Amino acid sequence: MCEKLISINNLSAGTENHQILHNISFDIKSGEIICLLGQSGSGKTMTALSILNMLPLNVIQTSGTILYNHTPFDESMRGSFISMIMQAPASCFDSVFTIGAQFKDILTSNNKEYSENKVCSILEKVELNNPKDILNSYPFQLSGGMLQRVMIAIALSLDSKVIIADEPTSDLDTAGQKEIIELILNLKKENKAVLMITHNLAVAKSCADKIAVMSNGRLVDFFDTHELSDKNRHEYTKKLIYANSMLCSSKWNIDLGEYNAEM
Repeated sequence: MCEKLISINNLSAGTENHQILHNISFDIKSGEIICLLGQSGSGKTMTALSILNMLPLNVIQTSGTILYNHTPFDESMRGSFISMIMQAPASCFDSVFTIGAQFKDILTSNNKEYSENKVCSILEKVELNNPKDILNSYPFQLSGGMLQRVMIAIALSLDSKVIIADEPTSDLDTAGQKEIIELILNLKKENKAVLMITHNLAVAKSCADKIAVMSNGRLVDFFDTHELSDKNRHEYTKKLIYANSMLCSSKWNIDLGEYNAEM
């Protein structure tokens, strides 16, 4: 039975003059992948930042509650209980320090013991087969896909129960997207809860158990992925499906959306 790890109830947030999120409610359970789906500016990342208690300085939570394992947020939860894989990994690492130095700093700052052998084992787990070379490398010496794998390895090293992945495939080619999606599916096998943010319907279909559709700061649809084509879907969801079909169709009558999902 899946354990409810995070419960979001009527979450609203905004600035002094502008409401950004409106009454967002959903649960995140262990062993489950939820995709927050919607166009840019729909409120996906702001929802994730609310969950992490990392809203920008000019944005505040105006109403609602977020419970973490049935308790209010505590700073010690960030890293140990919940962690985040950022959208642009190259901007998340300091180019002055090696990957190993930054890996060690993150673990020790979260009261985790740093063991090079253990870290190398986890790097191999995310399909980085030359772990010592990776640890001795600087961020600019690694590809975007390799840095994404390092970020996943950090989350695994922290043993976070909940992992938020913000557009983890957006900067990668098709082969790289496939590899990252497979790694995210492996997180589910380890009974982790994953909240994945994406605007790519094919990516959502390929890995999500449930899809939460956002539009203009509102959660307009929430359903099991196999219910995507049901007639009772919200009109905005139907527009996303139609837009995806137009984007992925070709003059050769090949459904590139299905092809990309299989990749």
